[in-house]
Amino acid sequence: MMNSESCPKRGEQVIAQKASDDLLLLNMEDGNYYSLNEVGGRIWELCDGNRSVSQLIATLAAEYNVSNETLEKDVCEVLEDLENGKLIV
Repeated sequence: MMNSESCPKRGEQVIAQKASDDLLLLNMEDGNYYSLNEVGGRIWELCDGNRSVSQLIATLAAEYNVSNETLEKDVCEVLEDLENGKLIV
């Protein structure tokens, strides 16, 4: 389970491909596809293993005009989905 100090990192077995406004992810281990919207795709980009969850939220808050509370909830949901799909470690 992620917390604000966790530093999520993209899985090496995942292939990402841009498709119109979405980002498609393919987990090579299980063959499952995932689709992320613009914000989800940006979260994915920021998962480099060097940024904590709280740093991700701060970065996104500077880029999108959304309240921190909403952003925190959305970021945590996306990270949870990515983690459940074994797309991030």
